[in-house]
Formats: sequence, C-alpha cells, structure tokens
Amino acid sequence: MTQARFPGVPAELVDVVERHGQAVAAGDTRMVLADFRPDRVGQLAASARPPDRMDAAELLSLDPGPGDRHTAHIRYRGAGGDEAVFRSRWIEIDGTWHVTEVRNVPDTPPRTPFEHPSDDGSDAPHWEGLARRELRIQHCPRCDMWIWSPRPICPSCHHDQLEWPVIDPVGTVYSWTRTWQPFHPSTAGHLPYVVVTVELPAAGNRRVLGVLCDGDGADVRIGMPVKAEFDDPDDPAGYPLLRWRLS
Repeated sequence: MTQARFPGVPAELVDVVERHGQAVAAGDTRMVLADFRPDRVGQLAASARPPDRMDAAELLSLDPGPGDRHTAHIRYRGAGGDEAVFRSRWIEIDGTWHVTEVRNVPDTPPRTPFEHPSDDGSDAPHWEGLARRELRIQHCPRCDMWIWSPRPICPSCHHDQLEWPVIDPVGTVYSWTRTWQPFHPSTAGHLPYVVVTVELPAAGNRRVLGVLCDGDGADVRIGMPVKAEFDDPDDPAGYPLLRWRLS
C-alpha cells in the first residue's frame, strides 16, 4: 500500500514523515526537533509558519529527489479552519532520516502591507499603471532622462513636467540576493526568497527592485533575462504587485 501511494520511496521514510506530521500538528516539540538535521536545528525551527492551533496533518505527496533527498508536502490545518502546506526535504544521515529543509508553499513570499502608493503621491502613476498591468517609469521629456525612484522634478535639468510612459516590462538581472530573514511577519515561513535589481533597457537601463518568482533554489546569475509578472491583490481595491521571473 505504501509503495503504491509513493513509488520509489522507502517504506520506513513514509512512516517517519507521517509520524513527523502528526508530531508537528500535536505540538510535540521534542519529537519534531529530533527529526531535524542536527546541524540545522536553529534554522529549521524558524523556517516554516504553521496555522494557529493546529489540529490535523495530511501527507499530500512524497517523492524522490532532488539528488539524494526526498521531498514531502504536508498540509496542516488549524482549529479555526486556516491551513498551510509545508514542503520538507529529507536526507538519510547515518541510517536515520532527518529534515534538511522546510518552508511554506508557495516559494514566492506573500504580499506585505506596504504595497501601495506613497503618502505624497509621487509614485501614484506607477501604481495606477500596475492596476492596468502596465509598467510605467518616470521620464523627463526635456533632457530624455529616465528617473527611478520618482522625483517631483528632473534631477538633471530640473524640468517639473515629467511623464510616465509605459515601457516593455523585460530586463536583465543587475544584482541579486537570497534573503534568509523575515523582514516582515508575512514573509515568515517563505524563506529564503530572492530579491533582484533589474536593469530595464526600455527605460535607459534604469534599475528597479523586486522579488523573483519561485526563486528558492533558482540558479540566478547576473545578466540573466527576466520578465515582469503582475501578482493580483486579494482585495479588489488593492494594487497588483510587480514580480520578476527568469525568462
């Protein structure tokens, strides 16, 4: 039965993973920590964000790979009806299976409360463009300078009648970093994620910052082409969020 459910996976690993899920749901910290890879306990303990007052766990999948690891997806439910899916990766060390990675699904971190126009409205045309699935960057028609971040006047010629043309939302990776710290509570459990600085040829090579879609484990390199994606808000009154994807 176990082999039929999870072909190619050792039967003892299925038992270990299911027991681990039940221990997480029951709040059995001692048993959970014993399953963690010994040299990564501190990191792993803070890597995933469970639902409040967990009361159930369900093993959704368990597959070989990548490499010598096995990947499990476990859904945890809270007493209030909320749920979260964890992706854990397991490795055999000295004959014992241990968690070597764990995080919430999806890989791309969720939205934060700061994704809206600034209080002074200086970047409002940019956000209004995102609402129309357009990328708009500030531009000076007098000296042809592209400007980011937004300014009230052109920093080159001091012209104060600036425009916001739509540009082709493609670029290249100028720099990147893999972030391991939850700088806002909403990103806890979605670590690590990748932040990229993108150079935009259509905007005079002006550079903008953004999160890379599905960046966990991605082999990111400077100069790689990327394309913008517009992540819809949960609230219809909110703004789409600009993300980047390796292309």
